[in-house]
Amino acid sequence: MLNRSMKTPLLSLLAFVIVVLQSGCWLASSLDASAHDDSAQAEPTVTVHPREIKDVLYNPGMGLADFHFGFEHPPSIDEYPQQTVAYFRWSWADLEPEEGQYAFDFVDRIISQAKAKGETLAFRIMTEYKTGSPAWLLHKGVESVAVGRGTFPDYNNPTFLQYHEKLIKAFGERYAGSPDIDHVDIGSVGCWGEWNMACCQGVEAQCRQYFPVEDNQIKITEWYLKYFSGTPLVMLHGGQLKYAVSRGTGWRGDCFGDYGYFSSTWNHMEHAYTRVLEDPAISNAWKNAPVQFEVCGVMQDWAEKDFDIDLILEKGLEWHVSVLNAKSSPIPPKWRPRINAFLSKIGYRFVLRQMTHATEARPGGKLSLRSQWENVGVAPIYHEWPLAYRLRSTEDQVVAQWASPAQLRRWLPGAQHEVGDAVTLPEGILEGSYALDVAILDQRARAPFVDLAISGKRPDRWYPISTVLIRR
Repeated sequence: MLNRSMKTPLLSLLAFVIVVLQSGCWLASSLDASAHDDSAQAEPTVTVHPREIKDVLYNPGMGLADFHFGFEHPPSIDEYPQQTVAYFRWSWADLEPEEGQYAFDFVDRIISQAKAKGETLAFRIMTEYKTGSPAWLLHKGVESVAVGRGTFPDYNNPTFLQYHEKLIKAFGERYAGSPDIDHVDIGSVGCWGEWNMACCQGVEAQCRQYFPVEDNQIKITEWYLKYFSGTPLVMLHGGQLKYAVSRGTGWRGDCFGDYGYFSSTWNHMEHAYTRVLEDPAISNAWKNAPVQFEVCGVMQDWAEKDFDIDLILEKGLEWHVSVLNAKSSPIPPKWRPRINAFLSKIGYRFVLRQMTHATEARPGGKLSLRSQWENVGVAPIYHEWPLAYRLRSTEDQVVAQWASPAQLRRWLPGAQHEVGDAVTLPEGILEGSYALDVAILDQRARAPFVDLAISGKRPDRWYPISTVLIRR
């Protein structure tokens, strides 16, 4: 018969094996030994290897956009996969209907609605489309010309520039660095805020006169960089893209998938984006800020035009896309498996390959945690979301939680990322066996925010990885 001193470690080891197997991890073939020094007895450690999964992950800042045209009446989940980023475009007149009266309540309501759907917000400010620039501004002597469905203002007018900076500053002070904002699309200029004059049919000369000179283009770009510091920014190809990415922005394309949508001799995929990406600063911008694409037409148009969906999606991954705005329009059923496969690779995707830790620890003592991670997606994260650990009792009570200083924004695809942390246990922790969980939290470090590409996720989005025995 085993004596009491032999029973306790055996029972603890049995509990450890049960928890690890339930979490979907597998154990190293033997316990590791990490020596404190040459004279000290080796500290027993264990290495666990979580099981990778291939499911689509619906994480913040990556995946499909919930376009504002369909925000109130989205397609069914059978027609269009779950979305993660709500993408809105607002005119200046909507955001500042009266001088100095900013529509923060309106934007806050959209943020609340997006959060209820599990989405963060991205937005662009427009000065031409529909209501465009507010009437009170034009009445101050800012000239404009009617174009299509909007009004094209004089972007070189000092009054326009003065009040537009005030607008961007006000919204930056309100929303820069907010965990509810995924990214801001640097708009403001030209038709639809897209830095062009495509809506100026018949009044091209006047639009060219009103279009901002280069110094003013840079000035407007700088306002976004200054007032939205701490928020990822994207800039449409064209305009001041090269300048913007040199200052740390990402980029976006507004006609992704175009292999002949408008012309048989020119298309965006081969003649616009490919050429833009010949500039190393632009082709590497994804390492610092997001790449966002908006589909040309809708995907049903691609099917009717017999576009090569596999080639299009391959290019999106090659160009490190994080967010695809498919305009909340139903996806052709025959393409749904391909889209799901694409969504399982888009953006970031973190796999915990292994974790090594001491099998036992003491109250008030240190617990060393060494882990290896891999980003098997095509882009990093662009927000300061912390990696966290916790210990959980057999009664499912959290007794300790820690945030790692690891810089997850540096976890680029294609490399193993090593993390070494030593956490201090509470003095008052009771003896016993505790589950060791990991998670990636929101930037306020309040709650799990990111799903990992490993099995075992709990309903609270934490992942049980192993167990630790606490002894005095």
